[in-house]
Amino acid sequence: MFEFKRADLLRLLPLLRFPEECTFDNRSKMPGKEVFLRGLFELVSAANKHDIARIFGRDWSAQSRAFAYFIRHLYDNFNYLLIDNLHWWHRNGFFASSAAAIGRMMELGDEHENMIAHFIDCNCLETCRDGGGPAEDGCNSARWDPMIQRAHYNGWKSLNGLKHQTVDNAYGFTVDLYGPTSLRRNDLTLLRESNINDRQAELQRGCEDQYMTFGVSAYKRRSHLTSYYCDIDELNRRWNRRMKRVRISIEWNYGTTASLFKCICCKRKLKVLQSTSISKIYIVCTLLRNIHIALYGCQASNYFDIDIPDDFLEKYLMQEDFT
Repeated sequence: MFEFKRADLLRLLPLLRFPEECTFDNRSKMPGKEVFLRGLFELVSAANKHDIARIFGRDWSAQSRAFAYFIRHLYDNFNYLLIDNLHWWHRNGFFASSAAAIGRMMELGDEHENMIAHFIDCNCLETCRDGGGPAEDGCNSARWDPMIQRAHYNGWKSLNGLKHQTVDNAYGFTVDLYGPTSLRRNDLTLLRESNINDRQAELQRGCEDQYMTFGVSAYKRRSHLTSYYCDIDELNRRWNRRMKRVRISIEWNYGTTASLFKCICCKRKLKVLQSTSISKIYIVCTLLRNIHIALYGCQASNYFDIDIPDDFLEKYLMQEDFT
């Protein structure tokens, strides 16, 4: 029901700093443990609020307020773990260990040291078509401006939605996330706005080893961002094939997030104009996926044959350094 074991749910409750009692906007109250379980259950099951109310009790409006509180609490208190947190990963040696694991899987040999530590890509989150129907109640009410529907529409994919850019390592963790933006934006726009290349360069200034991020051919080569070789000879062709084989791990991570939290695959629950929580849901799901990987591993960590430290969860959430 929750994608986490019971013992781990009890372990997470104090780490995620849910209060003993949560107060909603209508001054009603609910225990923090109940808010945590309700919010997690809705993300995992994508059930509607009426069904969840029948399972947990109370009315559907209480579930609506509990879910909004759950998303807001996790986003406000822990979004820094995903947004511009590269320094913690670099300081604790995960750049080096991720690059070493990728190099082993590419079978480059001892004479070729791999300096690619991360993969970068963008994820499309389909939402309901915003701005359809009347804009207000009553007879002969005005309709939404057609430009509102176009604001999040992508003609290539023929859907409305939001887009996020993620940077993932060989462990399967998302180490940096930018977004959301409109699905109308292309990947290079998010790359430019996120300033990920300059942030990596600044972080590693003066370091002997300069680790890089790999993106598909749409991304251009920069100081700390690389892609497939264009000048094809046999050596570069072989490198491209091996990189394509390991780069697929970032797609597995997107699939893991969608598999764990079915809410992000249910567009009827993602109505952009209805709630301010919609822009935070994918970020919260990515954070919870990182927590899930810290506890149980994932397809990427198994593929790269990497062991996650036993105390990783506490140190990650509290941003403590490994000794």
